[in-house]
Amino acid sequence: MKKVFVFIAISFVFLTCGYVAAKHFWRGETMSTQEVAKKWGKTSFEADKFKNADEGIKAAMAFSLIQNQKIFVGADRSEIRKKLGDFDGFYFSDMFPAYMIHTGESREQDSWQIVFLLDRNEKVSEIIVHKNCCEK
Repeated sequence: MKKVFVFIAISFVFLTCGYVAAKHFWRGETMSTQEVAKKWGKTSFEADKFKNADEGIKAAMAFSLIQNQKIFVGADRSEIRKKLGDFDGFYFSDMFPAYMIHTGESREQDSWQIVFLLDRNEKVSEIIVHKNCCEK
């Protein structure tokens, strides 16, 4: 009986670790909404302005966009592109659209992007601000 309990406990630990690693292994460094507000401010998000804006304006709207991300949850990539314009890049693969909000001038400086995470049905599940760079 003791061996069965140990086996179940070890299996549970490995399955839990596997789930966490599978869900987050490529997520990388992200910013909280408070960090985004502190770094770039809290300008109200307006899709029409965002669509043709430079990185500075997009960065200023990032906090508001994340705070109000419910307007995009459930949308697919084509809806995002229609509302916000062509993607500046992608996150992990071309599956996850991203918009640059700060590009470092050198390899030593951080670059940041707004990322639209998609679920299994290719619909937006969450919007994050992600460090788009490399390991230092």
